[in-house]
Amino acid sequence: MTKLIILRGYPGSGKTTLGKALESAGAGKLVDHNQILGDIAKITGNDDGIYEEIHALEQAVAKKIMTDGQTVIVARGFSSVDSIQPYIKIAEELHMPYSIFRLDVPTEILKQRVSSPERQNGWNPTTTPEALEVWAAGHPMKSIDGEIILDSTKPIDALVKEVNSHNE
Repeated sequence: MTKLIILRGYPGSGKTTLGKALESAGAGKLVDHNQILGDIAKITGNDDGIYEEIHALEQAVAKKIMTDGQTVIVARGFSSVDSIQPYIKIAEELHMPYSIFRLDVPTEILKQRVSSPERQNGWNPTTTPEALEVWAAGHPMKSIDGEIILDSTKPIDALVKEVNSHNE
């Protein structure tokens, strides 16, 4: 069944990693802000001045893929229901179900993850504990009705199984 899978959480929570693993497992096509900037546009650092345009492009790509009958996985910070509303609207217009997953990770682990060497290359503006604190202060994670909370300290294969079990 075609659907929309929304992965949300703080920087370093594992959204992109889980999205890539889900895509590799055949769960759907990952449409990712970081991927658009880094892999396609070869932009590194941040998205200052083009955030809204990249967000609109991401939505257009997601809509096209869903219109073509494929499941889409979107991975972003999405700190509130307002931030995911454009994607929910697309799914509803196409009469497709959607699932929202929030990746939950203790702050100390997030700080370690954002500082990891692999995160220092390419497009990732949140690469220090201080940058994480600034992002989190400006984007407090608000609960969304119906979302499924995942313990993102679990191994990635366990998270893939958990997401897939909710989407069967």
